[in-house]
Amino acid sequence: MRPTLISAILNTPKVVPYFDLSFQHAHPEVLRRMKRFGGTKDFLNLIESIRKINPEAGIRSNFIVGFPGETEAEYEEIKIFLEQAQLDAIGIFGYSVEDGTEAANFTDTLAQEVIDQRVNDLTVIANELMSQKAHSRIGQQVQVLVESVEDNEVTGRIMQQGPEVDGLTYVLEARASVGDVINGVVVGSVGADLEVRTS
Repeated sequence: MRPTLISAILNTPKVVPYFDLSFQHAHPEVLRRMKRFGGTKDFLNLIESIRKINPEAGIRSNFIVGFPGETEAEYEEIKIFLEQAQLDAIGIFGYSVEDGTEAANFTDTLAQEVIDQRVNDLTVIANELMSQKAHSRIGQQVQVLVESVEDNEVTGRIMQQGPEVDGLTYVLEARASVGDVINGVVVGSVGADLEVRTS
């Protein structure tokens, strides 16, 4: 993600300010074993460069816990990163063996119980952080793309919410049709979901 690409995304009309950055982990050593690069410092710098141009940009990422050889300290690095990154959406997945990958031949695999516990613990943290991020959007002016109207309940997404994987936006007391774009202000949040009132 070069600075010129970030600038192009955030300054091009009709391109939404949304970044799906699949970091996978935060500890440099685990990332090296995954044949990936970066780490907490690099990733935070990338996020900062995005928010410097557009503080309201949406950012999501996914993380794999329990990669072979992952120590407790390496696992804890993900928590440290997430608390600083303030991501809009976070996916947590446990490592599983995939045939044909180099990691499938690693001998320092973790017990499934350890992987499951780390997934559960980190998911709780991720859900709380996503809830806090959604709450921080209260007061923002947004546009909502309406995707569903059922029993007078209007739901959709703002530019910072990806389809199917992120939270939803509920438009309060609005009349709309699927495909409409509604201007409004965020007035509340429930978990990762937002509540918007038309302006």
